[in-house]
Amino acid sequence: MNNWFKDSQIRLITTLAAILLALPFGWKELTGFFNWFSPFIMLNSVFVLKSFVFLNILSLAVLVLSFFRKRWFCRYLCPTGFLCDLASKYNRKSSFSHRKVPFLGRWTALMSLAAAIIGLPLFILLDPMAIFNGFFSLFTENISAAVVLSFTGLPVIIVISWFFPGIWCGKICPLGGLQDETAELRKAIINITRPGKSNTPAKYQGRRVFIAFGTGLLLGLLIPRFLTSSSKKYFRPPASLPKNLFNTLCIRCGSCLKACPGQIIVHRKDPDDPLSWMTPEVTFDNNGYCLEDCNMCSVVCPSGAITQFSREAKKQIVMAIAEVHTDNCLLTERVECDRCKTACSYDAITIEFNRKSMISKPWVDTVKCVGCGACAIICPPRTIEMIPV
Repeated sequence: MNNWFKDSQIRLITTLAAILLALPFGWKELTGFFNWFSPFIMLNSVFVLKSFVFLNILSLAVLVLSFFRKRWFCRYLCPTGFLCDLASKYNRKSSFSHRKVPFLGRWTALMSLAAAIIGLPLFILLDPMAIFNGFFSLFTENISAAVVLSFTGLPVIIVISWFFPGIWCGKICPLGGLQDETAELRKAIINITRPGKSNTPAKYQGRRVFIAFGTGLLLGLLIPRFLTSSSKKYFRPPASLPKNLFNTLCIRCGSCLKACPGQIIVHRKDPDDPLSWMTPEVTFDNNGYCLEDCNMCSVVCPSGAITQFSREAKKQIVMAIAEVHTDNCLLTERVECDRCKTACSYDAITIEFNRKSMISKPWVDTVKCVGCGACAIICPPRTIEMIPV
């Protein structure tokens, strides 16, 4: 009882910490920090992108710990699991037993990782940390029915755990399934190296992995053929992956929205483009622009949908091009104005004087322009339009 109480205290503290860091309180680099502890997000990302970032060390450490102690993450760090366990615990009248339910989490974890090898992180959106942090994205913009329905995953699985105690964590969760497979791998190794020390048959482990991986590879090859994104162009955060890959790898956690100091990132809600639903989109309608010295969106992205970049590298990252409609420009009306030129930190705008017409006009150097939007929001008559690339 004392050990249970101690573990419960740890889980309560980590859950409260996860909630605080999931809320849009200006945590900067710590925004949505618990996403980085998920080995499932990390492995899907690494298998798709074939790259590893520094904070992936945290989830790698969790994976190693799970190898030696089954479901270590679930025991101490998972806020979703803690809330589900509370719901399961307090429904004492339920006679439901999930013992006969197959271990779906193991299959979804293995299939997703196999599909990720060829570019499709099949079930990454089912990661409990993605679901948890996504729920708190409700506080990043005006509440609407579409937004609420899109981020009700956390309440749904809590309700499911109430009616069917233990089923999410024990049978469905892919992160839990991945940890189970890690523990089974350890038993299989013991079977081979130290016969008689484990009762788990290594043959079953290998067969399940083979079937799940084969199915995942097959789905990874077939499903992309049916996924067609809209041809519409829209603004993505700087250094975002190509559209199709971005839509499948983004976990909709909302960390980039919460961390953006300019508050120019919103959820994309275009019903004609369902594959990009609730992914981050940049807008210049809120009188904000992409700050020259900011790389927060890339720092807090746990899946790599937004590639990490340094502040110095931002001068080379283009997300849009400014286009001046001179018909309404104050200069063409012989009103002195150089706000767009002054606002541009990339020296991409110059004021050129035409001796024939005796009129000055702003000119955009498309080689230097990165599409930050500073010129567009400061222009008094709003004659500058940002064009997505």
